Amino acid sequence: MTDVATRLEQLEHFIGAMINERPTSLDSQNQGPSTSSLLPNRRPESRPPSSYQAAADRPAHKGFLGKDGRYINEPLLSRVLEKEQELQSVIGSPVDASDSPRRLPVLRADGLIAHPLLTRIDSQDLFPSCWQATSLWQTFLGRVDPLIKVLHVPTVQSRIFAAINRPDSVRADERALLFAVLFAATTTLLSDDTQNEVLHADLRRYQHGIELSLYQSEFLDAPTLTSLQAMVIYQACFRFSNSGRSGWTLHGVTIRAAQSIGLQRDGKHFKLPQLECELRRRTWGNIQSADTRVAEDHGLIVPENDYGDTETPLNVDDLSLSDTNITPAVSQNRWTDMTFSLIVMEISRRRTALLRNLVGEDDPERLIAEFKATIEEKYLQHADPDIPIQRFGLLLGRLLLTKIEVCTRQKQLQSQGLTACPLSHDRVQEILAQACYAMEIGIEMHSNELLLGFRWLTTTFTQYHLLTFILWNLCVSPTGPHVERAWRAIDMQFNLTDDPSWPDPGPKWPIIAQLRDKARRIRQAHNSIERSAQIEIVHENHSVRADGVGIGTGTGGSRLEAGFNIDSWDPSFVDFSDWSSLAQSLSLLA
Repeated sequence: MTDVATRLEQLEHFIGAMINERPTSLDSQNQGPSTSSLLPNRRPESRPPSSYQAAADRPAHKGFLGKDGRYINEPLLSRVLEKEQELQSVIGSPVDASDSPRRLPVLRADGLIAHPLLTRIDSQDLFPSCWQATSLWQTFLGRVDPLIKVLHVPTVQSRIFAAINRPDSVRADERALLFAVLFAATTTLLSDDTQNEVLHADLRRYQHGIELSLYQSEFLDAPTLTSLQAMVIYQACFRFSNSGRSGWTLHGVTIRAAQSIGLQRDGKHFKLPQLECELRRRTWGNIQSADTRVAEDHGLIVPENDYGDTETPLNVDDLSLSDTNITPAVSQNRWTDMTFSLIVMEISRRRTALLRNLVGEDDPERLIAEFKATIEEKYLQHADPDIPIQRFGLLLGRLLLTKIEVCTRQKQLQSQGLTACPLSHDRVQEILAQACYAMEIGIEMHSNELLLGFRWLTTTFTQYHLLTFILWNLCVSPTGPHVERAWRAIDMQFNLTDDPSWPDPGPKWPIIAQLRDKARRIRQAHNSIERSAQIEIVHENHSVRADGVGIGTGTGGSRLEAGFNIDSWDPSFVDFSDWSSLAQSLSLLA
């Protein structure tokens, strides 16, 4: 009882200190008893007036990470857990049910990941032969791992081979990771031969293996870093076979699962080893950067997610990291195993800040130039274009930077239009040239023979914003210095997408196709008017048409097709991220 009383008193002191960190309106106005007087056996403590300011200056609490991987950031409970070792031991992991008996839930929500009927499948039938699995692991290392860098190959390789050789002896989340590797490698092979029925059957088999393993690992109730790595790899490749909204939904599940184990908080707050910190950063960085990309596939606006304070992973090779390192690894000023992923992560993170800072900025060109220079200096300048992965990273980096530049400048045009300022035709044409350049990069990434091993990923990157901006401008200005270049890029992209080997481009593609058809009709009408005008000039000896129909570049009052007034279509008319409004406007003008 003495021990219990002592511990209660310590806990009262601790809770009282927490409550007194911030003054309440009652405290500040002296309208009631102080919190300390409500606690028994408390000595009144005198605090200097500056204590409130010190509490305000104190860094935000990062939460508590248990040994079982569970993350808790509710302020009171997490701070109590930090102080109370006995309470920490009570917070058990659902994975370790044998260590601590627990009440089973009445209903399980795992059916979202895998139907319970899958438990009747003999898991042995889902595994390939050891030799085939080894071959797929090598394919994964060459064609997937450099692009979706969430694993630390030197330490994970032994676990992968243990799962290949003795699948029943490893945890369910380890089997899920193995099946994710097999699924990813098979996806890359399928991109080379989309008509191969054997590969299609293997892909479905490995998908069942992932779902069954996640179900057995209780992914929704007890996610682990390993199962989240499996989900990141699986979802990156799932888009090749399914462009529906299930990918978006699964991505939301992955985000919530990651937040439940605190991946949005940097591992250094929990004094984790450097290797574990880096693996958490890699996994969260891939989840975060994919969030915007998946949203673009479906014309959705990414909600304000809690992306936390997790740092960007180090720019290092896997061999520079080890769980036995005495000296911590530091980022390298060169191309490493992580550089490709870092290009995508950094551009994704900085893009949001850039768009936010451009609002009310007197010199937006400076911000854009600084943004591009940072990525160029940190990563792109180190790329050797003769090495496939480095050439791929260089091209993707340039494409993403140009795309962001086009989007930000389109936002500026939209702002100009809202303030009724005249739009500069030359300025619009300059942005159109940038959009064409970005489209040409994307086409090269797909058609360059050196990069065929990464084509499985490029086919899932439909550049909706660029396509829409270009086609919209072709509707507004059917003539101009960059029109022929723009049509070449559009036609090449449609030729690629119409190829039967190309995966389904997604639910927004019909809008793009409809917009192209409209731009084509406007071009044909414009050419017809122009030819008629030339004939009249020949026959009437420099006469001017008297019917009031102009033949300008689309910035005048031309009415080029029935039901379409070109005056209402300008580059600032639509926010290209609002796909619902765009689809509605096209249906009205169709």
